[in-house]
Parts: sequence; C-alpha cells; structure tokens
Amino acid sequence: LLLQAYGLTESAPLLTLQHQKKPVKGTVGPPIPETEIRIVDDNYKDLPAGEKGIILARGPQIMPGYYKNPQGTAKVLSPDKWLDTGDLGMLTCRGELIITGRAKDTIVLLDGENVEPAPIEEALRDSAYIEQAVVLGQDQKFLSALIVPDLERLSEYAAEKRIEYSGPEDLIGSPEIHTLITHEIRTQVSPKNGFKNFEQIFRFKLLPESFQVDKELSLKREVMRHAVNELYRKEIEELLQLDASR
Repeated sequence: LLLQAYGLTESAPLLTLQHQKKPVKGTVGPPIPETEIRIVDDNYKDLPAGEKGIILARGPQIMPGYYKNPQGTAKVLSPDKWLDTGDLGMLTCRGELIITGRAKDTIVLLDGENVEPAPIEEALRDSAYIEQAVVLGQDQKFLSALIVPDLERLSEYAAEKRIEYSGPEDLIGSPEIHTLITHEIRTQVSPKNGFKNFEQIFRFKLLPESFQVDKELSLKREVMRHAVNELYRKEIEELLQLDASR
C-alpha cells in the first residue's frame, strides 16, 4: 500500500498523511494528529476550502528555529509558532490538503541554474519606461518576463518619435515600442550591472494595464506571483511556447 504524505525538514518531517482505508486521489491527506494546517493569502488572511494560498502549519513536530539563525527563523516561523512552508495549496471540504505549487520566488532553469527574480525585476523597474515586471522561467531553457510599461512615458516617447497609435494595446504592439523595451531590458539586465548570462531576459510580453492591489499586488504592493500566474496564464503559455521553440 502506497500513501501520499506531505512534510518538510522543518516539520520533522510529517504534516499530513492520506487515510489508509480511503485515500483521496490528488490529495496528500488531512493533517496528522495534533497538527493544524491553514491556507492564507499574501496578507496572511485565512482562505476557505477550495481556494489556493500559502500553506501554514503548526504542531509539536515543528522546529523551534534554525540553529544560530534567528533572522532566518523569523522569516518562516511566527511568534505563535505557525510555520510558513513556502508551498501553495488548498484544503478540500473534508480537510484534505492539495499541493498546487511553490510560493517561494527562486526559479530553477532546465539546466539546474537557480535564479532569484527579485534583483532582475528591481533592475527592470529602474528603467523609466517599465512600471512593473515579473520574471518567469521555472523548468525552462531561458528567462522570460511579463512587463507592465509606464504608459505615460511611452506616450511621450511616441509623440517625440511621431508614432501613431489608437490606444494602449496598439501602442505597446508597435515595433518601435518593442525595440525600445528590448533595449531597456538589455541595458538594465546586463553583465555590466552584475547579471550573469543565464539571468538575461530572452522573451517578454507587454501588458496594457497596471497591476492592482488585491488582484496582482498584495496590500504591501508586492507582486503575488501565484495570482499573476493564474491571471496571465495565456500570455505565459505563449512565452513558454516561444522558449521551447528556441
């Protein structure tokens, strides 16, 4: 008999386990005795059954902290001993846990290179023409990005270069704007600025609207990556198909 379970090194390691007699397919089972599981959003507000969010866990098996690393401990363990697992999931109406992905930001490329997207995104936002950026590339050959341009700056650029357009989507679809953003990306994310070859952006997609709080952004105005992945699934799939064709 093979049963699905879920746990972490920090939980020694078991948190959930499927029922031996009636395992529910697609789940990793309910919490084991004396263990609690919560699903929360990026603002740590509890979510109901069926909604995806960050998995928190609490129980006697949870570590007291990382050895001689109080800062690392504070990042994952709350004062009331809830462990932020860094995983995404949801609870069924019967309390079984379903794992849906990772909440932590590290991207692992197909060749095994680990990429931290935050410094790349910060560099992209330093461009006068880029308002927001989300770097993609998990299990891919190269990095891609969703780019929210600064439409006001682009409009000024279009007026200066006498680029005709009928609206935001027409503007960001123009070859001149694509060339401009390509130049900005290559300038910002370059070896000159300390970035390695595998950290370069090979593909990008311009989005016509700014990110909004409680949609793509948390109350702290931080990008909610799993929300972006859901909202822009079609655009992301197009980028990944282009990546696979290289």
